Order: sequence, then structure tokens, then C-alpha cells
Amino acid sequence: MSAAEQTPSTPPPPAKPDNYRFSLDSTYLVAFEMAHRAFKQGLTEASPLNITQYRFLSKLCQAAGAVNQATLGKLLGLKANTATQTVDALQQQGFATRLPGATDARTRVLQATEAGRHHVDTVNEALVNSLYATFPTTNTTWRTILEAAIFAGSRIEGDREEGGIPERPASRALAAVELIRQETERVLKETCGASMVECRIVQKLAEAGRPLRLGALADALLIPPIGVTRTASKLEGRGWCQRMKSPHDRKAVYAALTNEGQFQAQLINATINELAENRLWVNLSPAQKEAIEQMGHIVIAGIQAQRDAREQQQLSDLSPA
Repeated sequence: MSAAEQTPSTPPPPAKPDNYRFSLDSTYLVAFEMAHRAFKQGLTEASPLNITQYRFLSKLCQAAGAVNQATLGKLLGLKANTATQTVDALQQQGFATRLPGATDARTRVLQATEAGRHHVDTVNEALVNSLYATFPTTNTTWRTILEAAIFAGSRIEGDREEGGIPERPASRALAAVELIRQETERVLKETCGASMVECRIVQKLAEAGRPLRLGALADALLIPPIGVTRTASKLEGRGWCQRMKSPHDRKAVYAALTNEGQFQAQLINATINELAENRLWVNLSPAQKEAIEQMGHIVIAGIQAQRDAREQQQLSDLSPA
């Protein structure tokens, strides 16, 4: 185990006071994107369902009994035709069944089958395994934070209905992460007119307070280098950043925020934190909020420190060709 991985096996720090205002910086979005990718990979490997279909099935399994299709569709924010297509897919897999309405045969009432409930159990385990594979868990502190963050994520949408299946935190966290990610993209687009990737790069440059190499941006934000290069061009076209070169290294390209970019960075941060206040933190305790915040401030920072240490070791091992 490397020195960077040798962290004492102690629990996370005590929760902050109720009046503490949590602020989400660029490391939060890195952790958020890593969790989203891990969830998607786990679902793809364990289920024939897409995220919408699995969300529907998971929510159906949470119910104590039969559920009205239209009611459940509205609860999940689905259009009527999308809900119908989703239920058709679940029926084809044998995960749900339609029952006749108690008062109206045209009313579509649904119930999860035993196969459906078993599938949620199986997928939930796959989601957890995918998260553990994505985030280092040999470090006891990081594992504690990860598990606390999964549990916190399962509470974002509020308490489940009593009488349904036992708690499946990863499945509930998957639904919350997917919805919040979609909403974050939408709100940033409406507010700033820019994509989430553009906003993440602007946010990171503002935090640094200086020009950063495009390669360093790619490493810090876990975005492919080609993606950062293309996005920097878009930001330059918007007048939000300026690409710069060093006289000492003609291959190195840097990005620096313009005055307009600095203004947009403030707007991006305000938008993300307002969305968090209204959508992310609402049903969470201070300890649960801190668990999510620590995924960036402790775990992601630790991952980046490990990577930097490995790169430094590789540099020290260089020899003339």
C-alpha cells in the first residue's frame, strides 16, 4: 500500500452545525460524475433495463401493494406514453404485471412480480459493487464516507413508503443522481447557456485563480483531453476564456478566464448551490449533507493526490534514452 493510501482507520469528522452552509465546488461535480458513471456501468452489466425502466421498477417495488400507472408515472415525471412504454418493457421481462382496476377496467394498476423484486435486489448489489470498484475502498475512511454518501443519496427524494421492499440505498441513490444530473444540466443551460462540461471547466479555472494547462484540467476534472480541448475552443468563442501558450513549452496550451468568464463562474457557482439548496439538501440531515460534500473534499482529493504521487515517482525514475 502506498503512503498516500495509508490513512488512519478513523471515522469522518463530526457533522457540522445545522446552520452551516454547504458549498459545492468542482470536486463535488467530479465525485458526482464518477458516481453517475459507476451507477450506469453497474446497471448496464446487471440489467436489460435502462435507467428510466429501472427507476420505475424500483419505485414500484417500494410500494406496499398495487399502484396506479398514471400516478406512478407522474411521480417519476414521465409522460403518459413513456410510462406505458416503460410498463410494456417491464412486463416483457416478467418484472411487473397489470391488474384490472377496482372500479374501472380501463384504469391501469401495476404490481411488481417476485422476479421484479428479485431483480431489484440483484441490480442493487451490482450498483454497490460498481461504486466500490470506482472509488477506492481499501482506505477505511474513504469506504466509510462512500457508504455514508450512498445512504445520504438514498434520502434525497425523501423517505420510502412503508411496507415495501427492504431498503436498497444504491438503487434509490441511482434514481436521485440521475434526476439531479439531468436537472443540473437543464438549469445550467437555461441560466448560462452552456453545457455542464463547459461550466465545470469555468468553475475549476475560477477556483485556481490562474491559467491552467488543458492537460491539467483534464486530469483534475476526469474529462478526456480531447473533450477539454474542444470545450476550451467553445469557451474561447463565447469570450469566457483565452487560450495561451508558454514560450518555454510550445506544446503546452493553457486556458485563462476572461472578465466575462469570471462573471460566469460566479453565476455558475450560485446556480449550483441554489439548486443544491432546493433539490439536494432538502431531505438530508447535516451529517448526510457532509457525507456527500466529503466525497469531493476528502475522497476525490485523495485520489488526485495518489495520482500525483505516482506521476512524481515516474518522473524520478526517468533516465536518458
